[in-house]
Amino acid sequence: MVAFQHFRMSYPFSQPEYPELEAAYENIFEGNSDAYGVKENIIDPPITARYIRVYPTEAYNRPTLRMELLGCELDGCSLPLGMENGEIKNTQITASSVKTSWFNTWDPSLARLNQQGKINAWRSKLNNNQQWLQIDLLTIKKITAIATQGVKSVTAENFVKTYVILYSDQGSEWKSYTDGPSSVAKVFMGNENSSGHVKHFFNPPILSRFIRIVPRTWYHGIALRVELYGCDFGGGLAVKRTDKPGSS
Repeated sequence: MVAFQHFRMSYPFSQPEYPELEAAYENIFEGNSDAYGVKENIIDPPITARYIRVYPTEAYNRPTLRMELLGCELDGCSLPLGMENGEIKNTQITASSVKTSWFNTWDPSLARLNQQGKINAWRSKLNNNQQWLQIDLLTIKKITAIATQGVKSVTAENFVKTYVILYSDQGSEWKSYTDGPSSVAKVFMGNENSSGHVKHFFNPPILSRFIRIVPRTWYHGIALRVELYGCDFGGGLAVKRTDKPGSS
Protein backbone atom coordinates (compact mmCIF):
# COMPACT_ATOMS: atom_id res chain seq x y z
CA MET A 1 0.00 0.00 0.00
CA VAL A 2 1.19 3.52 -0.81
CA ALA A 3 -0.53 6.75 0.23
CA PHE A 4 -0.17 10.39 1.31
CA GLN A 5 -0.71 10.56 5.06
CA HIS A 6 -0.17 14.33 5.42
CA PHE A 7 0.45 17.13 2.91
CA ARG A 8 0.61 20.89 2.49
CA MET A 9 -0.37 23.12 -0.44
CA SER A 10 0.96 26.21 -2.18
CA TYR A 11 -0.24 28.44 -5.00
CA PRO A 12 1.53 31.18 -7.02
CA PHE A 13 0.55 34.83 -7.05
CA SER A 14 1.34 34.86 -10.76
CA GLN A 15 3.04 32.36 -13.06
CA PRO A 16 4.61 29.12 -11.79
CA GLU A 17 8.01 30.05 -13.25
CA TYR A 18 8.38 32.64 -10.47
CA PRO A 19 8.75 30.51 -7.34
CA GLU A 20 9.67 33.53 -5.22
CA LEU A 21 6.08 34.72 -5.62
CA GLU A 22 4.63 31.46 -4.37
CA ALA A 23 2.38 31.67 -1.33
CA ALA A 24 2.41 28.67 0.96
CA TYR A 25 -0.83 27.47 2.47
CA GLU A 26 0.83 26.47 5.73
CA ASN A 27 -1.88 24.20 7.07
CA ILE A 28 -0.84 20.58 7.19
CA PHE A 29 -3.73 18.55 5.83
CA GLU A 30 -4.55 15.02 6.87
CA GLY A 31 -4.31 12.63 3.94
CA ASN A 32 -5.34 9.03 3.44
CA SER A 33 -5.11 6.13 5.86
CA ASP A 34 -5.36 3.48 3.13
CA ALA A 35 -4.91 3.14 -0.62
CA TYR A 36 -8.61 3.04 -1.57
CA GLY A 37 -10.65 5.52 0.47
CA VAL A 38 -11.32 9.18 -0.26
CA LYS A 39 -10.26 11.85 2.24
CA GLU A 40 -11.87 15.28 1.81
CA ASN A 41 -10.41 18.51 3.23
CA ILE A 42 -12.20 21.86 3.26
CA ILE A 43 -9.99 24.87 2.46
CA ASP A 44 -11.23 27.77 4.59
CA PRO A 45 -10.79 30.51 3.52
CA PRO A 46 -10.92 29.34 -0.10
CA ILE A 47 -8.01 29.83 -2.49
CA THR A 48 -8.28 32.05 -5.56
CA ALA A 49 -5.65 30.77 -7.98
CA ARG A 50 -4.91 29.17 -11.33
CA TYR A 51 -2.14 26.77 -10.25
CA ILE A 52 -2.09 24.50 -7.20
CA ARG A 53 0.84 22.44 -5.87
CA VAL A 54 0.47 19.62 -3.36
CA TYR A 55 3.54 18.67 -1.30
CA PRO A 56 3.59 15.38 0.63
CA THR A 57 4.97 15.82 4.14
CA GLU A 58 4.40 12.24 5.27
CA ALA A 59 3.71 9.12 3.23
CA TYR A 60 3.22 5.40 3.71
CA ASN A 61 5.77 3.52 1.57
CA ARG A 62 5.91 5.94 -1.42
CA PRO A 63 4.08 9.21 -2.17
CA THR A 64 1.28 8.48 -4.66
CA LEU A 65 -1.83 10.52 -5.32
CA ARG A 66 -5.16 10.64 -7.10
CA MET A 67 -7.12 13.81 -6.43
CA GLU A 68 -9.91 16.20 -7.38
CA LEU A 69 -10.23 19.93 -6.69
CA LEU A 70 -13.72 21.24 -5.95
CA GLY A 71 -14.65 24.86 -6.53
CA CYS A 72 -16.10 27.27 -9.05
CA GLU A 73 -15.17 30.10 -11.37
CA LEU A 74 -14.93 33.56 -9.89
CA ASP A 75 -18.15 34.63 -11.59
CA GLY A 76 -19.95 31.71 -9.94
CA CYS A 77 -21.68 30.53 -13.12
CA SER A 78 -20.12 27.15 -13.87
CA LEU A 79 -22.10 24.76 -11.69
CA PRO A 80 -23.66 21.55 -13.06
CA LEU A 81 -27.29 22.22 -13.96
CA GLY A 82 -28.57 18.81 -12.92
CA MET A 83 -28.11 16.06 -15.48
CA GLU A 84 -25.70 13.92 -13.47
CA ASN A 85 -27.26 14.49 -10.04
CA GLY A 86 -30.87 14.08 -11.19
CA GLU A 87 -32.10 17.62 -10.52
CA ILE A 88 -33.12 17.68 -14.18
CA LYS A 89 -36.00 15.19 -14.19
CA ASN A 90 -36.50 12.40 -16.70
CA THR A 91 -39.50 14.17 -18.23
CA GLN A 92 -37.31 17.17 -19.09
CA ILE A 93 -35.08 15.07 -21.38
CA THR A 94 -36.44 14.07 -24.80
CA ALA A 95 -35.01 12.87 -28.10
CA SER A 96 -35.78 12.48 -31.78
CA SER A 97 -35.76 8.67 -31.56
CA VAL A 98 -34.79 5.88 -29.17
CA LYS A 99 -32.95 2.63 -29.84
CA THR A 100 -34.79 -0.40 -28.46
CA SER A 101 -34.35 -4.16 -28.46
CA TRP A 102 -36.16 -7.14 -26.94
CA PHE A 103 -34.55 -6.43 -23.59
CA ASN A 104 -33.36 -2.81 -23.53
CA THR A 105 -34.47 0.74 -24.21
CA TRP A 106 -31.83 3.47 -24.45
CA ASP A 107 -34.11 6.24 -23.19
CA PRO A 108 -33.09 9.93 -23.35
CA SER A 109 -33.53 10.05 -19.56
CA LEU A 110 -30.35 7.93 -19.38
CA ALA A 111 -28.28 10.62 -21.12
CA ARG A 112 -26.67 11.70 -17.86
CA LEU A 113 -22.93 12.19 -17.46
CA ASN A 114 -21.34 9.15 -15.76
CA GLN A 115 -24.64 7.23 -15.82
CA GLN A 116 -23.98 3.68 -14.62
CA GLY A 117 -25.51 0.31 -15.51
CA LYS A 118 -25.68 -1.95 -18.54
CA ILE A 119 -28.03 0.49 -20.27
CA ASN A 120 -26.53 3.84 -19.37
CA ALA A 121 -26.93 6.38 -22.18
CA TRP A 122 -29.26 7.69 -24.85
CA ARG A 123 -28.87 6.00 -28.22
CA SER A 124 -30.89 6.97 -31.25
CA LYS A 125 -32.88 4.47 -33.29
CA LEU A 126 -31.44 5.93 -36.50
CA ASN A 127 -27.96 7.20 -37.24
CA ASN A 128 -28.37 10.33 -39.35
CA ASN A 129 -28.12 14.11 -39.05
CA GLN A 130 -31.80 14.45 -38.08
CA GLN A 131 -31.27 13.04 -34.59
CA TRP A 132 -31.16 15.20 -31.46
CA LEU A 133 -31.19 15.14 -27.67
CA GLN A 134 -33.21 17.91 -26.01
CA ILE A 135 -33.07 19.25 -22.45
CA ASP A 136 -35.78 21.50 -21.00
CA LEU A 137 -34.37 23.58 -18.12
CA LEU A 138 -37.93 24.81 -17.27
CA THR A 139 -36.75 28.43 -16.98
CA ILE A 140 -34.24 30.52 -18.89
CA LYS A 141 -30.73 29.73 -17.67
CA LYS A 142 -27.29 31.11 -18.39
CA ILE A 143 -25.52 28.11 -19.92
CA THR A 144 -21.74 28.43 -19.93
CA ALA A 145 -20.46 24.94 -20.81
CA ILE A 146 -21.33 21.41 -21.89
CA ALA A 147 -19.63 18.06 -21.29
CA THR A 148 -20.32 14.98 -23.41
CA GLN A 149 -19.55 11.29 -23.04
CA GLY A 150 -20.20 8.19 -25.12
CA VAL A 151 -20.99 4.62 -24.06
CA LYS A 152 -19.73 1.09 -24.57
CA SER A 153 -22.35 -1.47 -25.49
CA VAL A 154 -21.88 -5.22 -25.42
CA THR A 155 -20.43 -5.28 -28.92
CA ALA A 156 -18.83 -1.88 -29.58
CA GLU A 157 -18.01 1.64 -28.47
CA ASN A 158 -20.51 4.32 -29.48
CA PHE A 159 -19.90 8.05 -29.25
CA VAL A 160 -20.57 11.37 -30.96
CA LYS A 161 -17.48 12.84 -32.67
CA THR A 162 -18.91 16.24 -33.65
CA TYR A 163 -22.18 18.08 -32.93
CA VAL A 164 -23.94 21.42 -33.12
CA ILE A 165 -26.06 23.18 -30.50
CA LEU A 166 -29.55 24.59 -31.01
CA TYR A 167 -31.39 26.64 -28.40
CA SER A 168 -34.88 28.03 -27.93
CA ASP A 169 -36.87 30.02 -25.38
CA GLN A 170 -40.22 28.36 -26.17
CA GLY A 171 -39.21 25.04 -27.72
CA SER A 172 -40.66 25.90 -31.13
CA GLU A 173 -38.30 28.29 -32.92
CA TRP A 174 -34.65 27.24 -32.78
CA LYS A 175 -31.40 29.12 -33.25
CA SER A 176 -27.98 27.63 -33.92
CA TYR A 177 -25.06 28.50 -31.67
CA THR A 178 -22.66 30.21 -34.05
CA ASP A 179 -18.94 30.92 -34.03
CA GLY A 180 -18.59 34.67 -33.48
CA PRO A 181 -20.40 36.93 -35.97
CA SER A 182 -20.80 34.08 -38.46
CA SER A 183 -24.28 32.80 -39.24
CA VAL A 184 -22.90 29.27 -39.66
CA ALA A 185 -23.50 26.86 -36.78
CA LYS A 186 -20.40 26.19 -34.69
CA VAL A 187 -19.33 22.55 -34.87
CA PHE A 188 -18.09 21.24 -31.52
CA MET A 189 -15.55 18.45 -31.27
CA GLY A 190 -17.02 15.59 -29.30
CA ASN A 191 -15.56 12.39 -27.93
CA GLU A 192 -12.72 10.13 -29.04
CA ASN A 193 -13.77 7.14 -26.96
CA SER A 194 -16.74 5.84 -25.01
CA SER A 195 -15.72 6.75 -21.46
CA GLY A 196 -13.89 10.09 -21.40
CA HIS A 197 -15.45 13.53 -20.95
CA VAL A 198 -15.00 16.38 -23.43
CA LYS A 199 -16.01 19.81 -22.13
CA HIS A 200 -16.59 22.98 -24.14
CA PHE A 201 -17.26 26.49 -22.85
CA PHE A 202 -19.78 28.77 -24.53
CA ASN A 203 -18.32 32.22 -25.13
CA PRO A 204 -20.64 34.06 -25.18
CA PRO A 205 -22.89 31.97 -22.92
CA ILE A 206 -26.31 30.79 -24.04
CA LEU A 207 -29.38 32.38 -22.44
CA SER A 208 -32.19 29.92 -23.04
CA ARG A 209 -34.61 27.36 -21.63
CA PHE A 210 -34.29 24.58 -24.23
CA ILE A 211 -31.05 23.06 -25.52
CA ARG A 212 -30.74 20.59 -28.38
CA ILE A 213 -27.58 18.64 -29.12
CA VAL A 214 -27.54 17.60 -32.77
CA PRO A 215 -24.88 14.99 -33.69
CA ARG A 216 -23.07 15.56 -36.98
CA THR A 217 -20.61 12.66 -36.98
CA TRP A 218 -20.26 9.63 -34.74
CA TYR A 219 -18.38 6.40 -34.19
CA HIS A 220 -20.40 3.23 -34.78
CA GLY A 221 -23.64 4.78 -33.53
CA ILE A 222 -25.07 7.91 -31.91
CA ALA A 223 -24.84 7.74 -28.11
CA LEU A 224 -24.70 10.52 -25.54
CA ARG A 225 -24.25 11.18 -21.86
CA VAL A 226 -24.29 14.89 -21.06
CA GLU A 227 -23.97 17.59 -18.42
CA LEU A 228 -24.77 21.29 -18.82
CA TYR A 229 -23.09 23.95 -16.70
CA GLY A 230 -24.20 27.45 -15.81
CA CYS A 231 -26.46 29.28 -13.38
CA ASP A 232 -29.83 30.98 -12.99
CA PHE A 233 -30.29 33.96 -15.27
CA GLY A 234 -30.94 37.09 -13.25
CA GLY A 235 -31.96 39.33 -16.13
CA GLY A 236 -35.22 39.61 -18.00
CA LEU A 237 -35.57 38.86 -21.69
CA ALA A 238 -39.08 40.28 -21.99
CA VAL A 239 -39.80 44.00 -22.30
CA LYS A 240 -42.31 45.25 -19.77
CA ARG A 241 -44.71 47.91 -21.07
CA THR A 242 -45.00 50.99 -18.88
CA ASP A 243 -47.68 53.58 -19.65
CA LYS A 244 -46.84 57.24 -19.36
CA PRO A 245 -48.42 59.07 -16.40
CA GLY A 246 -51.93 60.17 -17.21
CA SER A 247 -52.42 57.76 -20.10
CA SER A 248 -55.36 55.38 -20.17
